[in-house]
This record gives sequence, C-alpha cells and structure tokens, in this order.
Amino acid sequence: MKIDLKNKYTIVLILTVSVLSFMSAIIILNPYAQGPRSNDADKDGIADEDDNCPVVHNSDQSDVDNDGTGDLCDSCTDTDGDGYGNPGFQTNTCPDDNCLSIENSNQSDADHDTIGDACDICPDDPQNDGDDDGVCSAVDNCPAVYNPGQNDSDADGRGDSCELPPLANLTYLPVGPIHGEMIQFWDTTTPGGGILHYWRWNFGDNTTSSEQHPTHSYIFVGIYPVQLIVGDVNGKTSSITKNVTVSVNNPPYEPTITGPSLGIAGVSYTYHFKATDPDGNQIFYSIEWGDTTSLQTLGPYTSGDEAQGNHSWKRPGRYLMTVKSRDTHNAESNFTPFTVRIPLNIYLLDPVFIRFFEQYHQILFFRLLDP
Repeated sequence: MKIDLKNKYTIVLILTVSVLSFMSAIIILNPYAQGPRSNDADKDGIADEDDNCPVVHNSDQSDVDNDGTGDLCDSCTDTDGDGYGNPGFQTNTCPDDNCLSIENSNQSDADHDTIGDACDICPDDPQNDGDDDGVCSAVDNCPAVYNPGQNDSDADGRGDSCELPPLANLTYLPVGPIHGEMIQFWDTTTPGGGILHYWRWNFGDNTTSSEQHPTHSYIFVGIYPVQLIVGDVNGKTSSITKNVTVSVNNPPYEPTITGPSLGIAGVSYTYHFKATDPDGNQIFYSIEWGDTTSLQTLGPYTSGDEAQGNHSWKRPGRYLMTVKSRDTHNAESNFTPFTVRIPLNIYLLDPVFIRFFEQYHQILFFRLLDP
C-alpha cells in the first residue's frame, strides 16, 4: 500500500497532540502531581499554617500583646506580660489587669479605685483627679473645676474657681425723691465666697461713686438707671440696675383753721387744721400761737386728714395765730392767719350775749372790752 507522504506527517502531528493532551489531563487531575496543597479551615483567606487563629475567622489577624496567638484565640491577652489580661477581651480566662501598660503582678491598689498603684497618679486618693488639672482631688482646692494654678485669693482653702460670686443689690431713700433732694443709697449685696472690696456706682447722670453707701441728688426730673457693680477679693463680680424716678414736688395747700376766736384767759381751747397735698405726700402743721410760746409742730398726717391742737392764752389780748402746712419733702404752704381775742372781764358776760356782739357789733364791743 502506498502512503501519501503528506498524510503521513498529518497523522504524526495528530498523534503527538493527543499524547500531550492526555498527559496534561493526568497532571491536572492528580493532586500528587501538583505538590502539597494548603488548607484554610476558618475560611478567612489565610492559610492555616500562617493563620494566628486558624479555627476562628480573623482576617485582620489582630494580636494586641504580640504573643503570636490571635486575640480571638488568646486565652490571656496580656500587654505587659504580668499574667493579668487586658479587660474587654472575651476569650480571656485570666483575671483583668488593673494597670495595662506597666508590669504589676501584685496588682496593688491602695485606694481601691480599680486603678493599680503602678498606673495611679493619685494612689492614695480614690477620687483621683476628677477635673484633670493635675492635682489629686483629695488636695485639690476646687476638685470639680479645672484649676491647675490652685489660686485662693482669700486663703480660705477654697479655690477661686469654686468660690460663689456675690449677689448685688441696692436700696435707697426716699423712695420717691424730688429734684434737688439728697438721696441716700445703700449697698445691700449678699456676699459670695469672698469679702467685698470694691463698689462702683453709676447714677445715670454721668456721675459715679466708689463709696459703699453714697448719697446723691439730681438737678433735673426724670428716670435714672442707677447701676451698682460689686467685686470681692476672689475676683468675682456682680451688678444690679434699678430705675430711680425723680419728680417735681408741689407744696401742700394752705391749711384751714376752725375753732373759737373768742376766749377766756387761762382756758384751753381746741383748734382743727386741715390741708391737702397735690402729690399725696404726708403733711406736717407748724403753728405759731401768737404769744410767747414756741412753735408747735403736728404730724405727719395723711393728706386731707384733720389735725388737732390745744392751747390757752394766759393774759387778755388779741393774738394772731398763724399755721402753715409742710410735706415730707419740706415744701411749705403760705401761712393761714387766725385771730383769737381774749378780752378783759369777758367771763362776766352771758355767753349768748358774747356770741351776739362777736357777730354783729365787733367794733363797738371790742373797743369797750379789749385791753
């Protein structure tokens, strides 16, 4: 049989390719032909021989204490290597460490604050440094407020940062002042933690004072905001402002006088006085009886209320009584005159006869009887 040379080469090529394909399949399918194969039991993408915790998925390979055992498999994650574990690791079976960064196998904690003495900046103070100012609470003069300087201006053992400020207050009299009237102001501040040592008054009319209890008067009527600022030795301040209303004061009206105008020497008579004040102020009555007795003052009375005075004249004569009203701001009315006659021997006459002549025949009657 004659074989075509061209077909012969084709057959050889086909056989060669077939043999190579068969051998490749055998290599691929045979695990021993590929060499030893790696395992990953926890499926975290890290071969078991390289995994620091091959039985628990831990792709981050966390190992806080660098002991080669991953934290999720470590029965005692112990940073400082003292046999006590870092708190917070669920797999720990060892006791928690009270000082993570410093080896302290004795776990000494003198103040029982759960912070080991090796790490405790205040080993004898269970409150430690609550305000983080570097001063232990037991000796901190203001343990709740950050005050590293421990300033204590009044040396009372309480830091300035914890001292209470004063509570400013003021009062004044008279309550309803008038222009030109002197007003007394008082500082009635409630002190805080320190002694008050300065006062600053502003009277609202461009005048000031540094006295504790100053006086002041206003030239013009108006409403003035009076401010008081107080400060203590600890540097604490407080202020208050009150409006002071300054008004115009009108004097009271002239008083009326009622009472006998004819009398007997040595007999006491009652007289009534009455006036009103347009501003509603209380009223005093100043009485000159017209003889050698001194000025008599009655009051104060509410505006419109009647006052009463008693007087007797020792000798016969004609006496000019004068009365004026004055309010609590010392504004005065004009005098009201009232004449009282004490005739000679008037006690010998019948009272009806006296009243008749007093009303209808005064000129003749008193020409005859007056001294």
